[in-house]
Amino acid sequence: MEASGILAAGESTAAMAYIKARRGVSPRQMKATLLLCMLAVGIPLGTWVSGSWLTAMLTVECAIAGLLLGVLIVNGLAAPAMRKALADRGQSYEQALTLRLMPEALVYDLADLTMTARWPCVTDLYQTKKHWVFLVQSSAMVLPRRFFATPEAERDFIAEAMSRMADAARARSPDAVRVIGG
Repeated sequence: MEASGILAAGESTAAMAYIKARRGVSPRQMKATLLLCMLAVGIPLGTWVSGSWLTAMLTVECAIAGLLLGVLIVNGLAAPAMRKALADRGQSYEQALTLRLMPEALVYDLADLTMTARWPCVTDLYQTKKHWVFLVQSSAMVLPRRFFATPEAERDFIAEAMSRMADAARARSPDAVRVIGG
């Protein structure tokens, strides 16, 4: 059984953020912690330096607003920069991806790159809004959900994958269990 389609470079970055969350601290938690630290340190320190809580709060809030604006600008520049970098190297921004469920292994075939993972190496299978992510030891194989023509085709593919995974991996894959109705 296989699923195929076109994968854009960098497309799976959002799905990869969930890997970090499953290993401990998510990117959202890190960002919230950083913002809280800016407030917790910036306001008292600013008050001590300026002698005014209001001045300190406004300064820290403006710094946070500047940080958020910077993040938006960087995110807006990232995709065009990636496209240019890939073009400079003679690589395509979009590449064909096929994920095959073989009896002995999961095969991830992306253009000129092929990765094979024996089923015992697959530790989790989880769903994001737009992707299915197979965790393979410390790596990930990301499969866009749009590759499936119907919800039934998606469910059948996930059920087949789950049938090949180890019991412990199935136990760590509640998203997949929910989708297949088990």
